[in-house]
Amino acid sequence: MKVHPERPPGAATGAFRRFVESRLIGNFDSDDFSDAWKKKFSHAPTWCDADMSLQQINRGKAQGNRIALYARAFFQLWLYRIGCFVQRFAWSTIIISMILYCLCLGGLQHVVIETDLVKLWVSEGGRLNEEMGYLGMVKHEREHSQHRHKRDATAPAPVKAEVRRGPELPKENGLGGGFQVVIQTPSFDGENVLTKEALQRHTKLMEEISAYEIKMFNETWTLSDICFKPPGPSFNSGPLAGIMSKLLDKIIPCIWITPVDCYWDGAKALGPNPPLNLGPEVASFISSLPPGNVTWKNLNPTSVIKEVGTLFDLGPIGNFFERAGIDGAYLDRPCIDPLEEECPASAPNHFDRCAALTKFNAWNLAKSMSEQITLERKALPKEDGKSDIAETILNDIFGKKRRKRQAPSNSGEEEDNQEKEEVTTTTTTTPTTKKPRAPSNGSKKDEDYYAYEDDADYLDGISNSTATKKEPKDTTCLEYGSSLLAWMQKNPNRLGEFLTKEEMPKYPNYGDVMSGGCKGFGKKIMEWPEDLIIGGIERDNGKLVSAEALQSVFLVSSPYDVFVRIANDKTDSHPGLDRRSFQPWMANEIITAWQRNFTRKMYGHEQNKEKRVFHPLASTSIADMLEEFSQFNYIIIVIGYVLMVIYAAFTQGRFQGWWFAVQSNVALAISGVILVTFSSICGLGFATHLGINFNAATTQVVPFLSLGLGIDDMFLLLHNYDEIINICDRNEIGILLKETGMSVMVTSINNILAFISGYVLPIPALRSFCSQTAILLLFNLIFLMFIFPAMIGIDLRRQRKGKRDLAYCSRGSPQIPTSHSVPSNVSNVSSRAELAGYDKQTAEYKRHEPWYTVGGFLNNIYIPTLKNSVAKAVILLGTATAVCFGLYGMYTSTLGLELADVLPEHTPPAAFLRAREKYFSFYPMFAVLRGNHIDIPNQQQLIEEYREQLGSSKFMIKAEGKLQPYWMSMLRIWLKSLDKALAKDLAAGKFDLTNGNPIKVNGEKPTPESMIAARLVCSFGTTYNCDGRLGKIRMVDENDVIRPDGFYNYLTGWFNVDNMMYYVSQASFYPAPPGWEYNEKMAKVVPASEPLLYSQIPFYQNDLVDTPAIVKMIEEIRSTCEEYTERGLPNYPSGIAFTFWEQYLSLRFNLFMAIVIIAAAVFTVISILMFNPWAATLIMCIVIITTIELGGFMGLMGIKMNPISAVTLICAVGIGVEFTAHVELAFLTALGTIDQRLESCLQHMFVPVYHGAISTFLGVVMLVFSEFDFVVKYFFYTMTVLVALGVFNGLCVLPVILTLVGPEPELTPTNGDCVLPAPPPLSQQQNEKEAYGGESGTRKRKDKKQEVEMSPRDSPSTSSRSSDEETAQK
Repeated sequence: MKVHPERPPGAATGAFRRFVESRLIGNFDSDDFSDAWKKKFSHAPTWCDADMSLQQINRGKAQGNRIALYARAFFQLWLYRIGCFVQRFAWSTIIISMILYCLCLGGLQHVVIETDLVKLWVSEGGRLNEEMGYLGMVKHEREHSQHRHKRDATAPAPVKAEVRRGPELPKENGLGGGFQVVIQTPSFDGENVLTKEALQRHTKLMEEISAYEIKMFNETWTLSDICFKPPGPSFNSGPLAGIMSKLLDKIIPCIWITPVDCYWDGAKALGPNPPLNLGPEVASFISSLPPGNVTWKNLNPTSVIKEVGTLFDLGPIGNFFERAGIDGAYLDRPCIDPLEEECPASAPNHFDRCAALTKFNAWNLAKSMSEQITLERKALPKEDGKSDIAETILNDIFGKKRRKRQAPSNSGEEEDNQEKEEVTTTTTTTPTTKKPRAPSNGSKKDEDYYAYEDDADYLDGISNSTATKKEPKDTTCLEYGSSLLAWMQKNPNRLGEFLTKEEMPKYPNYGDVMSGGCKGFGKKIMEWPEDLIIGGIERDNGKLVSAEALQSVFLVSSPYDVFVRIANDKTDSHPGLDRRSFQPWMANEIITAWQRNFTRKMYGHEQNKEKRVFHPLASTSIADMLEEFSQFNYIIIVIGYVLMVIYAAFTQGRFQGWWFAVQSNVALAISGVILVTFSSICGLGFATHLGINFNAATTQVVPFLSLGLGIDDMFLLLHNYDEIINICDRNEIGILLKETGMSVMVTSINNILAFISGYVLPIPALRSFCSQTAILLLFNLIFLMFIFPAMIGIDLRRQRKGKRDLAYCSRGSPQIPTSHSVPSNVSNVSSRAELAGYDKQTAEYKRHEPWYTVGGFLNNIYIPTLKNSVAKAVILLGTATAVCFGLYGMYTSTLGLELADVLPEHTPPAAFLRAREKYFSFYPMFAVLRGNHIDIPNQQQLIEEYREQLGSSKFMIKAEGKLQPYWMSMLRIWLKSLDKALAKDLAAGKFDLTNGNPIKVNGEKPTPESMIAARLVCSFGTTYNCDGRLGKIRMVDENDVIRPDGFYNYLTGWFNVDNMMYYVSQASFYPAPPGWEYNEKMAKVVPASEPLLYSQIPFYQNDLVDTPAIVKMIEEIRSTCEEYTERGLPNYPSGIAFTFWEQYLSLRFNLFMAIVIIAAAVFTVISILMFNPWAATLIMCIVIITTIELGGFMGLMGIKMNPISAVTLICAVGIGVEFTAHVELAFLTALGTIDQRLESCLQHMFVPVYHGAISTFLGVVMLVFSEFDFVVKYFFYTMTVLVALGVFNGLCVLPVILTLVGPEPELTPTNGDCVLPAPPPLSQQQNEKEAYGGESGTRKRKDKKQEVEMSPRDSPSTSSRSSDEETAQK
C-alpha cells in the first residue's frame, strides 16, 4: 500500500514536490523487512533506505537533506528493481547478457597492434599534426585539381615504371625510416675508438654490410640495389654521353655518412660490387683509369673526366666536379694503416714497400740461414682480355660501324688485324690520328668532332697516343711486397732493425684527422659533422684525443624509387627477374627483407658475443620489436588471474568439516573473477569495433588494471551479501543493490571519468590506453549491476537449499532462513523441512571474525587505535610531511621519456637507443618554407635573414663558423659560375646578342656553361628575349640576389643540369620543376617552374642531451619561426626533435587541465549522488593529497614527467575515489556520535576496501614481469605506490579528518537520539493519518514486472504501540 506522505503543518507543498514525493516516497514498507534489518536501519537509515528515511522526516521524527534523499531514493528504487528483476530471472539475465557480450568478441578478429612510434607517441591535432600532414595535403589538392577534368576515365592503368629526375630523398624520423644506422661502442671499458684497431673494425663492418644479400624473386639483392644514390650529372649528346652516364650510374656509390670517410679506407664499402673491369682495351685509351678492377679504392674520377674531356665534349660535368669538390675522391686521404696492401701511392702517408723490400732483403741476407725470414711469393695475375663491359663500351661508341664491317672479305680482315698488330708494337709516342671528315655543307656539327673514316682510324690514334714499347720489369716488389707488409704488421717492434726513423710507416694522428668531422666523396657538398659520427669525445686544445663511439649512417631508397631503378635497368643486372610482373610492393618486400637480414646478422655478429659492440637500427627494428612484445603475454596473464582467483577464493571461503560450508562464497568469487576477465575481453572487442588500436601499453597493462579495478566492487557486493542473506528473507538481491549499488556506481563512474579525462592528452598511445580502460570499466560496471547479482541470486538458491559451496550434491548445516522470493519453478520444500528448527529471522546479525582475520584486526586493534588522539596526531603529522615531500618531489621532477624506455630492456634496439642517447646528441632539422602566399623570388633576403637567425641558435652546428649550404645558396653559386663563363665568352664574341645562339671563333665554340647561361639569361617567365639582356644583366647581382623575373626559369635549369646538387641540398621541392635539356638548334625559353609550395633548408643540431634541452631548443626555434611567419614568410620547423618532443611544450598545461576536468567531474558526480558539497570537498582534498604524494614519489624516484606518468597522475584522481567514496558515504549515512559513526563506517567498508586494494595490487603485480621497462617503471611502481597511498589516505587519513571536520549525518532524529527506528508499516501510517483527519491518499501498490510481489509476513497479534516504540524498547 502506497501512502501520500504526511506534510508538517504550514509547509509549502508545491506541485513539483508533490509529484516527486508521490513517486519516491512510500515504495518501501517496513513491514516487509526483518527485525535485524530494522536494527541495521536504525544505525544507518539513509544507507539502508532513503525512502523510509523520508517517511520519518515527513512524520516529524527526523530532519535532513531532502534533496540528497530524493536523489538517493530515486537511485535506490531503480537499483532495487534491477536486483529484484535479476533475482527472479537470474538465468535469463545471465544468458542474454552473455550473448550480448559475446557479440562484442567479433571485434577481436580485426585487432590491429600499432607499432609505428610516430603514430603512437606523436601528438594528435594542433600545429604539429597540421605541419606533418601539410605536404600530403598540398599534393592531394594539386593532384585533385589536375585530374578534376578526367573523372570520366575508366579503370586506372597498371603501375608503370616512369622515368623520374632522380630518387626521392629518404625521410628521417630518428628511428630508422630511410636512414639505417650502426653504432660502435667500446669492446672493453675505457677503450679509445680513435685507434687503428677500432677504426679497422668499423671499416670491416661496413664492408660486411655492403656485402649482405638476400634471395627473393629468383634473384640476389644487395645494399647497392636498394640504397639511396643521387642521380648522375647530365652530359651533352655525343658518342660518350650515354657511356659515361652508364658508367657513372654503376660507380656512383651509396650515400654513407661514416667516420672512416676521413681516410682512404672509407672507399672500401662504396664498391661497386662486383668491381668494374674495363679491360686493357679501354684502359689503353683512358690512361687515368686504373688497370684491372675499378673501384673507389683506386679511382680518380676527376682525372678520368679531364682526360675524356680532352677527347669528347662532356658538357658541364667538369664544372660540377669542381663545385662538388670531388677532386681525387679518396685517393688523397690518409690510410688508417699505411701498411695496407692497397693503400694508394697518392695517400699522404703512403708507405714505399719496394724501397722497404730492398732494405729488408739486405738486412735479411746479412743474417745466418737459420735466422733469415722467408717471405711468401705471390703469383702475379695474368692480363685479362677484353671484359664484357669493355665490349659494351666499344659497341656503344663504334657499334653501328663495327657491324657494317663484319661482312668484308677475309683479306680485308687480315689487313685490319695486321694493321692493329703493328700499332700495338710501335714505339711512336706522338699521336697519329687522322683528320676528321668535314661535313658537306661546310659547317661543323657537334657530332663532327667524333666522325672518323672508320674505327681503325680512331683506334690508330688512341693506341698510338698511349702505347709504349714494353720493357722487362723487375717483379720482385710485386711478388714479395704484400708478404713483406703482412710480416711488418705482425712484427711492428722489429721494423727499426732495417728502417730509419724517417723510413718508418707514418700512422696518422687519428684525433687530428677526424677533428671537425669528415667529408664524403664530394668534399664541398658532403660534410659529416663531428658530432654525427663520433661520440664520447675528449679534447685537448680543440683537437680530439679520444672517443668512445663511432656512428655510421647509410640511406635506403623508397620502395617506388627502387621499383623504378630495377624496372628501368638496361644493364640486365638481374636476369632472373621477370620485370613485366615486377611491382612496387615487391620492391618494398625486398627492402624490408634486406633490412631484417641486416639487423639479424648484426645482432649475431661475432663481435657481439661477449659484449654488445655493434648496435644496428633499421626502420624494421623497432616495429618488429614492438610487434613481438605487444602481443598478449598469456602466461603472465594466466598467472596473474590465477593469483586473483586464489585470493578471491581465500577471502570468501568458509569451512565446515572437510569441505566448504553452505555459507561459503568461493564459487561466486571464482566465477566473478572469470566473468570480470570475460567482461574485459569483450570490452577489448568492443573497443576494436570502435577502431581503437592496440599497443604495448594496452596489451601489457589494461588486462591487469581492468581486472584489479573490476574486482574491487565485487568484494563489496560479496561482503554485504553475507549480511543481507542473514537479515532478509525476500528480495535479497534487490536489497543488496539498493544498499551497495550506490557505492559501486560512485566509484565506477568516477574511475571511468578519470580515464576518459586522460583523452585530453594528445598522445595516440595514451588515448588508446585511456579509451580502452574506460570501456573495460564500463563493461565491468554493467557486469556488476546485472550479471554478477544474477549469479548471486543463483547462489542464494543454493544456500537456501542447504547445499555446500562447490559441491552441489553435498548438504551442509544451513544457518540462514528460507527466502520467500524464490521463483515458483524452483523447489524449496527440502530446505524448508531442514530449516524447520531455525528461527525465521535473527534479531541482529553479528559476523564471526576471529582475531586473526581482517575483521578481527579491525575491531580489536585498528578502531581502538584510530580513536586515540595520539594516533590521530601521528597520522596527520605523517600526512603533512608526506605532502611536503610530495611538493618538493614535484618541484624537482624533470620532463622526459627516453625512447629506449618504450622498448624492452636488454634488447638490441633498446641498446642502440641507449648508446645513441649516451653518445650522440645530434639531430637533423629542416626549416620548411610553405604555402602559396610566399614569394620566394622577392623574399630572398628575408629568407637569408631567417636562415641566419635560426643559425644563430647555440644548438645549431656550423662548419668553420658557417652554416651548411642549402638549395638557394647552391643555385646562387651555380648561377655565378655561369655568369662568369658567359661573360668570358661574350667578351670573345662567341654569341649572337639577338638570339643567344653560339658563334665559333677561330674554330672554338663557347663552353657548355656559357651556352646554358645564355639560354637562362634570355628566359624570364614565359618569354624568350635576348635584346637588352645578353651582356647587359647578370643572373646574380652584386648583392647576391638572384634576378626575381627569371628566378623560376633559373630554378628549372639548375634542377635539370645540376640535378645531383639538388638532391644533395635536400631541398625536396614541391611541385618539382619541369624537365629541360639544352638544345643548340632551338633557341626557346627555359620553362619556368611553378611557384614552390614546399621547400626545405637543412640544419644540424647538437647538445640536445635531454628533454629539457630539447624543449628549450624547440621554444627558441618556434619563436623565430613564428616571428618570420608574422613578417610574411610562412614557415615551420621539422625534424625528430619537434616530432617527439613538441608535446612537452604543453604537457604540464594539458596535465593540469586533465586533472581539473576530472576533479570537477568527480566533484559533480559525488555532489549529485550524495548532494553534499562538503563531503565532495573532503573527498577532493584526499584525492589531491594522494596526487601530490604520488607526484612527489615519482620526482624523488627519478620517474620523469611525461605522457605516461601524466596518465598515472590522472588515474590517481579516479582511483583515489575508490578508497575514499565508500568510507565517506558510509560515514555520511551513519548515526550517533563521531566515534560511533567512525566505527560504523569502518565496519561497513574497511574489509571490502582492504580486499579491493589487495585485488588491485594483484592486478598490477604481474606487470613487474613485463619486458618493457617503461611498463615496470611507469605502471607497476606507480600503481603499487598509488594503491598503498590510497589505502593509507582512505582508511587512515580520511577517517581522522572525518572525526575532526566530517559532514553532519544526512539524517538526524529530532529527539536527539543516536538511532532512528524504522517507520511503522504504511498501513499504520495511513491509519494514523486518518485518525488525525488527514486526506485519504491511500492506494494499492502497483504490481511491477521487475519487482517481486511482497506478501504480508506472519506476525504476532497487532500491538497498539507504534513500531517506533517497539524498536526503541528492543
